[in-house]
Amino acid sequence: MRGSTSLKLPLDCWQFIQDMRASPAGATLPDDLRDILGRVPSIEVRPPISEPKFVVVMTRPQAEALQRWLRELLDGLARNDDRRLTCFQ
Repeated sequence: MRGSTSLKLPLDCWQFIQDMRASPAGATLPDDLRDILGRVPSIEVRPPISEPKFVVVMTRPQAEALQRWLRELLDGLARNDDRRLTCFQ
């Protein structure tokens, strides 16, 4: 993919995205992002941290759209919802 960027997402963020993508809130996700996030990601594990990262490749505008979508979802969660810290970075 020309002009692409790789996003490395921790498991909790990947799972949150998948859950929200399948929910009615996911309806606002653009179709191209819905397709990208519906593919099986690469998984990367790098020592010394053994936590796997889910790697998805997309263009910068798509990454920016994903960030806006996530921000909207996370801002809509209750203050005491632990998922607010998911995908924060």
